[in-house]
Amino acid sequence: MMTTKILCVADGGVTPEMMRDFTELETYGAEVTIVEDTDMSSIGKITDRMGLLERSGIDAAPSCQELLDNCADADIIVVHVASVNREVLEAAPNLKLVAVLRGGIENADVEELRARGITLINAPWRSANAVADFTVGMMIAENKNIARSHHLLKQGVWCKKYVNQDYIRDMRKCTVGLIGFGHIGSRVAQRLVGFESKVIAFDPFAPADVPLKEGVERVDSLEELLRQSDFVSLHLRISPESHHIINADTLALMKPTAYLINTARADLVDEEALAEALRQRSIGGAAVDVYALEPLQEGHPFLDLDNITLVSHLAGTSADTMQTSVEIGVDELKRYLQDQPLQTVCA
Repeated sequence: MMTTKILCVADGGVTPEMMRDFTELETYGAEVTIVEDTDMSSIGKITDRMGLLERSGIDAAPSCQELLDNCADADIIVVHVASVNREVLEAAPNLKLVAVLRGGIENADVEELRARGITLINAPWRSANAVADFTVGMMIAENKNIARSHHLLKQGVWCKKYVNQDYIRDMRKCTVGLIGFGHIGSRVAQRLVGFESKVIAFDPFAPADVPLKEGVERVDSLEELLRQSDFVSLHLRISPESHHIINADTLALMKPTAYLINTARADLVDEEALAEALRQRSIGGAAVDVYALEPLQEGHPFLDLDNITLVSHLAGTSADTMQTSVEIGVDELKRYLQDQPLQTVCA
């Protein structure tokens, strides 16, 4: 039986200690080597790197030298944020599979992997529960003025009336529209059903014949969802079709009392158009966790608004997220080593 050589690249998020869970695969005929990407030593650096890749593409980030130095005989490469780019692929002639331990795959050259017949898997639901929890929290915080009240109390102000006073609602009386119904959107829906909210969903990339979760109603168009919803929550990946799916025209379709929630990707929203809609009170409010340029810059139009809740890209933050990504990766590679169907194939 031939040994399958697996190279794991740890960093400040998925640490070397976590990566050691992959040594369990040695009972299935694998040889596991762990190296560390010391350039990605903190969550802040990791977040910055992923933002760069999302905005500028795979070639915007440098290769990890430890990965390059150790990949020559690797059959499988496992990474968190280290790039698997053309330079790495040229240095790994035996490569058969790449595992990215993230929900996104921006740090893998998908086209080149496909051209070389190399399988790409990821960890698509690693932070789904964390983001789903956070998304519902953002809805409630913006609707019920939790963050605003906290901020004012810190300034010594006891405030009992807010700009949305006339449309502060119970969740059970609200219609929540989910744009995107994948791993995160479906979990948000599951939580909202418990609040007795009416949940509707529109996913332009999901087959129309795939049933939604019980208690969720599919709508046929984005326009219909925007017109019905008291909350509009984004759960799409970035693509040419989804870029600025929320813009001046689509914001104009929302209720003047509706809230926009973005815990997904910054480029889904035209920030200038959203700031103007909030400034003109043409929508009720917004809660935002992701921004076109991070950290949020001084003078950003969001900072002067009194009808938006701003958070510093925290939705996926959980002590459980990184470990969950490792669990997904280990389970998938067990299937691979036993010639079983994979569940997270991207390419």
